[in-house]
Amino acid sequence: MKLKDKLANQFILGTWSEIPTPYASNIVAKAKMDFQIIDMEHGVFDFELVQNMIFAIKAEESAAIVRVPSIDESYILRALDTGADGIIFPQVESLDDVEKIVEYSKYPPIGNKGFNPYVYTGGYNGVEKGFFEERNNDLTIGVIIETKKGLENLEEIAKNKHVDIIYIGQYDLSVSLGVAGDVNNKLVLDILKQAVAVINANKKLAGCMVHSAQEAKLLIEQGFRFIVYKVDAALLYQSYNDFRKEVAK
Repeated sequence: MKLKDKLANQFILGTWSEIPTPYASNIVAKAKMDFQIIDMEHGVFDFELVQNMIFAIKAEESAAIVRVPSIDESYILRALDTGADGIIFPQVESLDDVEKIVEYSKYPPIGNKGFNPYVYTGGYNGVEKGFFEERNNDLTIGVIIETKKGLENLEEIAKNKHVDIIYIGQYDLSVSLGVAGDVNNKLVLDILKQAVAVINANKKLAGCMVHSAQEAKLLIEQGFRFIVYKVDAALLYQSYNDFRKEVAK
């Protein structure tokens, strides 16, 4: 199932991918998570590794999203040529940012993305008629709002018809609000409630990170539909660390 089709569901579940191996990606996908976000902003990934992780994810009919480090044309081009179903951008703060994202991510006539028929997305040997329109329609674009400036411009960002997902980055936002790391602070929680109302009013998917099934259910009730459960590296660490502590009691 294509990611755009999954977005029509009541909600979708995924995780951040920081473990740099296709084995971990395939395990998460086999566990029936809807998507994984491969983190090229903070993770130790090169494009060959990202390509292989995407193959491992797609083998289980899950979806692969790449977070690029910035709104950089060369990064965006290469990330999309690996076959990512979607691309998500950090530190988005204005409509100008969104317009650059669309220009670099979509093929003409919508954007100005370059094309190479000899890579994965080009079929290695050329494409059939209608490819560019289909790819433009299928590509999922997400933006991360994680600063005060981004919040101030949330309404106009949400109005852009090419944006599909607006993810509220609680951790960076907590720093911006002066409560660094305290994602359960009332300031952060109030921002989430205000943001989800704006995002849903503009018919976009609201996203954020959750740390438990209980928290996920609460945020889904509030209107969040793009639910990112922790980070693969943290989940691995916590599972073994909790086990060790329990045995040692």
